[in-house]
Amino acid sequence: MNNQIKRQATVRKPRRRDRISSTRVLERRGQTWEKLLATAGRLMAEAGPARVSVQQILLDTGISRGSFYGYCASKTDLLVAIIEPVFTEGCAALATLLNEPPKAVIPGIVAMYIDLWARRRHALMLIPGVDAATFARMRNAHQAYTAAMKQALDHAAKDAQLRNESAVYTFRVLTRTAVPLLRVYQDHPDGERLYRESMLALLMA
Repeated sequence: MNNQIKRQATVRKPRRRDRISSTRVLERRGQTWEKLLATAGRLMAEAGPARVSVQQILLDTGISRGSFYGYCASKTDLLVAIIEPVFTEGCAALATLLNEPPKAVIPGIVAMYIDLWARRRHALMLIPGVDAATFARMRNAHQAYTAAMKQALDHAAKDAQLRNESAVYTFRVLTRTAVPLLRVYQDHPDGERLYRESMLALLMA
């Protein structure tokens, strides 16, 4: 019994230097993952997912094949990781609009797209070209995002804020124009203002 107590007493607690070292390892892993997402997103948005190989991603990132498969099992996993945050973050942003006056909803949705474009441009560009099998893996996140968008538009419609007086048609217009119009203005020096004005004119009464 005494020996067991002594052994327990001699178990070394992690030193501060060890804790700092572990934190740095985690930080480096996080940085590598972000680099992988950013580079793969850019390559696939420019050429299309089918035309970008894992080898090309490795060459552009400088990451080894072993490290790549330590982060994700396949290129499809990587593609899902790039795109899915658009739906989860968008869903969260839309939920906050339900606490705003109806007249603030459409400007809030436009601001959400501007923010997503600034942070996740390549993901937004990739969504239209995703194959059905890959999209199925994001079904829950996409359905939640769609439901949140419709709920926000229903809220806007309470105060006759929609140009076509229908949340259904506003949803169709919004989902077909929001990202393409971002691409139209992406290189314009005053693109954000022009995009905002165009979207508000298109959607609001």
